[in-house]
Amino acid sequence: MAKIYTAGYGNRGFDGFVELIRGFGVTHVVDVRSVPSSSYWTDFRRENLMDLIPAAGFKYVYMGDTLGGVQGSPVLCQDPESVEIEPLRESPELAKGLGALLRAAEEPGRVLVLMCGCKQPHRCHRSRLLGVSLLARGVDLVHIDAHDREVRQSELPSDLIGAQSSLF
Repeated sequence: MAKIYTAGYGNRGFDGFVELIRGFGVTHVVDVRSVPSSSYWTDFRRENLMDLIPAAGFKYVYMGDTLGGVQGSPVLCQDPESVEIEPLRESPELAKGLGALLRAAEEPGRVLVLMCGCKQPHRCHRSRLLGVSLLARGVDLVHIDAHDREVRQSELPSDLIGAQSSLF
């Protein structure tokens, strides 16, 4: 079974985020934001990450086009009732992205972290969309929470991650 981490940079800043993921042995940062930008942390803008992440010793991979949830929407962690989850789970784009992610995770020596802005995994599409989908495919998905602790997707209560139809 593949193991994949997720983490949100939140208010950690770039150096804090790098220190955090380095402690988990991460080799590849997979950006899963549909809008790969940050109005507050300029380091987390895609065009900057493409240079900063490799300079910090990691490989940067953008997959927000297939794993980002709602395309063009930066509000995935902010508006709990705004998105219907089931159509997203059934989309061909998500299936394509999950397939590529699973192949990458199986490569020896790779440790992937799915990166987003939200530090609280239960409020983010990393658990509500990707976590549920990856768990169903046998992945040991481990969220690094706001307190830098590991929380397995399988341990999140279903009511917390949205067993109902909305993304949040």
